[in-house]
Amino acid sequence: MCSFSTSSSDTSIDLNLAISQPVFTEINPQTAITQLSQWALSTPALDSLFEQVAQLIAKTLKVSYSAIWRVLSDQQSFRRVACSLNFISGEPAAEIAEFHLPTHSPLLQEGAFLIHATQSSTVRDLPFPSPPDSQGGIVLGIQGRHQLLGAIEVYSDEPRQFSEDEVHFLQAVASILGSAIERNASEALIATQSQVLELIADGAELKEIFNRLCELLEQELPSAYCSILVVDPQENRLRSGAAPTLPPEYAQGVDGLMIGACSGSCGTAAYRGESVFVNDIATDPLWANFRDFALGHGIRACWSSPFLSTEGQVLGTFALSHQVACQPTPYHQEVLKTAVNLASIATESSRRAAALKTANLELEHRVNVRTAELSSTLQRLQQTQAQLIQAEKMSGLGQMVAGVAHEINNPATFISGNLPHAQYHFEDLLNLLKAYQSDFPEPREAVAAQLETIELEFLMEDLPQVLKGMESGCDRIINIVQGLRNFSRLDEAELKPVNLHEGIENTLMILNHRLASAGQHPEIQILKQYSDLPLVTCHANQLNQVFMHLLSNAIDALSSQALQATPDFSPWIRITTERVGTDRVQIKIADNGTGIPPEIQTRIFDPFYTTKPVGQGTGLGLAISYQIVTEKHQGKLYCHSTPGQGAEFVIELPIRQDGVSK
Repeated sequence: MCSFSTSSSDTSIDLNLAISQPVFTEINPQTAITQLSQWALSTPALDSLFEQVAQLIAKTLKVSYSAIWRVLSDQQSFRRVACSLNFISGEPAAEIAEFHLPTHSPLLQEGAFLIHATQSSTVRDLPFPSPPDSQGGIVLGIQGRHQLLGAIEVYSDEPRQFSEDEVHFLQAVASILGSAIERNASEALIATQSQVLELIADGAELKEIFNRLCELLEQELPSAYCSILVVDPQENRLRSGAAPTLPPEYAQGVDGLMIGACSGSCGTAAYRGESVFVNDIATDPLWANFRDFALGHGIRACWSSPFLSTEGQVLGTFALSHQVACQPTPYHQEVLKTAVNLASIATESSRRAAALKTANLELEHRVNVRTAELSSTLQRLQQTQAQLIQAEKMSGLGQMVAGVAHEINNPATFISGNLPHAQYHFEDLLNLLKAYQSDFPEPREAVAAQLETIELEFLMEDLPQVLKGMESGCDRIINIVQGLRNFSRLDEAELKPVNLHEGIENTLMILNHRLASAGQHPEIQILKQYSDLPLVTCHANQLNQVFMHLLSNAIDALSSQALQATPDFSPWIRITTERVGTDRVQIKIADNGTGIPPEIQTRIFDPFYTTKPVGQGTGLGLAISYQIVTEKHQGKLYCHSTPGQGAEFVIELPIRQDGVSK
């Protein structure tokens, strides 16, 4: 076995190697090199190129076996990536295999790229296992610009002395393969950047981006472990970011690694803010506290670089680990540089997206809060508007009622006061007439005619009845006036104990004309189920408004139904009062109308909501009633209704209103 120490461009050969003249009878080497160059430029997949090269070498050199080996990331292990079929016998090539060269192998020494065996005995000394019956062979290193990239292996089944031209041919093939491998590595690194940046632009999760970055780089660094740890600033530790191929127990063990001056490669890199290269964990002091743990899981070398934010803050670390002690190559350093740049971009993009999401959520929350505030303000404004409208309406109505009652009360009182005097005078005149009749039993002809005309006897019987009817009418007018004054309550204190039955009766008196039969509307019966109620401290005039609204709505509902009901429909309103417990009273106003649909029941107390036609309702009655009962009297107002079976409104009031503001 002989070794050569020339570069790939050097054509000089060790003098100990005898070189015979080449014999190319079937394929011209120059044609083969030209064809190979075209393949290398046009074939994007290295696997296909390697297969073509293995076949080309075997055919050109007329050898039984040729193979292409790639150096793995640790620069000590080789993986067979292609081998030829037996050109003569057509036997299939051996299976793909990996092979670890000892560190003292000449092929691994700097500048040593050619090992040649001319006899069967020396074939066994070649660095790679030889096929059976091999009699001669040659192994040629595939050199890159800065490192060994692989090897070409050629075996002959008979003793063979490879000529200088054959060696030159293999050197040219190795040069083409070296360029193709390095070009493919650069393109793969660019493709990795593009794929990762695309994931970042699509808004992928940070863990997904980290995993994909490690997977892509491991494809270009066979036998290497890629991993990412992320800084936890609150605990000054490194947390797992991605470790797709690391032994799971090891990955779990480094999750939570303390950042410090002597915390392995990653913890120290995060502490220093610069790259840390540990080529042999077994001897490096940075791994003193973790050496047994790492070696126990087959980790022998670890190179780690921190990735930083734009402000220079350490965000995490990217690490390359190997199972053997080894040193980083320029390509490893380029990979680390690319990885930390992409990890930094991904992390900051993720943080910005998270900050934007938080800001959006906060803004959405603030908008919701503000919307709720505006909605509440709008509701209060609607209630205030309803109160103002109703207050102005009731104030004007109260003043009008009081004025009308006063104007009616004066003449009614005058008439009522003079009716007894008129009756006395009539009785005096009647007694006088009787005296004249006793003195003059036979009146003259003219007087007799007059007596017959006025029907004196009927007049004497009817006039007292007329006077009694006038007295009864005056009493009725006075009672109505009193009821109007009681309903308006303008002359009484706002908060005082009152008889609720009196307010209900006054309200019914005012609505009496709507209860009577008229046209197609039958008479509405009032069913009273009064209990013995105590005096209730309340705003009497406001509760009268509530009774007015509820009774008016019941009358409206019954009047509408009467237009569509059968002739035997008999409308009624039932008013029930009772004491509930020791401190509350309850008033129920029910009707046998059409009822209220369920979808409307939840809105009947909303301000300005009405189901009546335009011009027939303002939507304020029930809203004002609800506010009067619940806010002014600390009571309850609710409705029970089943469509087709009528509705019942229930008022609950405390008997005393201690602490209620006026």
